[in-house]
Amino acid sequence: MSAELTAESTTRWVTVDGLKLRYHEAGSGPPLVLLHGSGPGVSGWANFGANLPVLAEHFRCLILDQPGFGASGRPEVYDRNYLRIAADAVIGLLDQLELPSAHLLGNSMGGAVATLVALEHGARVDRLVLMAPGGVGVNALGPEPSEGIRRLLDFTVEPTRERVLAWLRTMVFDEQILTDELIDNRLAAASDPAAIAALRDAYATFANPAFAEQVPLWARLRTLRNQVLMLWGRDDRVTPAEGALLPSRQLPNADLRLFGRCGHWVQIERKAAFERAVTDFLTDGL
Repeated sequence: MSAELTAESTTRWVTVDGLKLRYHEAGSGPPLVLLHGSGPGVSGWANFGANLPVLAEHFRCLILDQPGFGASGRPEVYDRNYLRIAADAVIGLLDQLELPSAHLLGNSMGGAVATLVALEHGARVDRLVLMAPGGVGVNALGPEPSEGIRRLLDFTVEPTRERVLAWLRTMVFDEQILTDELIDNRLAAASDPAAIAALRDAYATFANPAFAEQVPLWARLRTLRNQVLMLWGRDDRVTPAEGALLPSRQLPNADLRLFGRCGHWVQIERKAAFERAVTDFLTDGL
């Protein structure tokens, strides 16, 4: 199966609210929507393409490029919080594919989107996997924004190879993962003016008081009844691991797994363990 699962062979398209969105589809079984994080050159495939062969053995995997990222279109104007724009895209994807519900797996910003979808469309979400999710953890011990977010913002101001490398270094525990090919591919994708504009505009909505949520995600967690698995790298410099403490106590049906020798990219640095944890959690009791 793995030889057939290329970015090209799995590419599909769907139109939601006038936006043409790309997603990658493979496998059969319970539907699993995978939501990438933010950052220079990010896409659904960049985040989860390497995990697809294993996960597609158990699930109908749908890896979405969220609006403005990867090859997906974006609204002309971001007129509300980006998390809501992305959450509507997830529901639109389920509607277009005629899926009454699905498991959601979200990394970083994608974890925030998955949480928002579950909070406001609970019947459409089965189980949740949140991997170092944004907006859900509370970093009580370190500075805000975190080192990783500061390096990301630096890149959006001046998109150079040095700055994308500085950002990538905050994402991992073992810098040997950062090959020249990976760096060059990320820089090429991130240097597209449209991609830079989309990233800047999405982040601008988070800082705009007019788009602020009345109640932040972390303060709503007690009302989320779905079964949740949280995965966190012990050495995460983007969403530090101590941020997991509050949601692990507030979420009524949550488990937390902490991975040593691992930064923000659990799915890459602890690939096999990540895939086992996700598969075991989503198939338990079925």
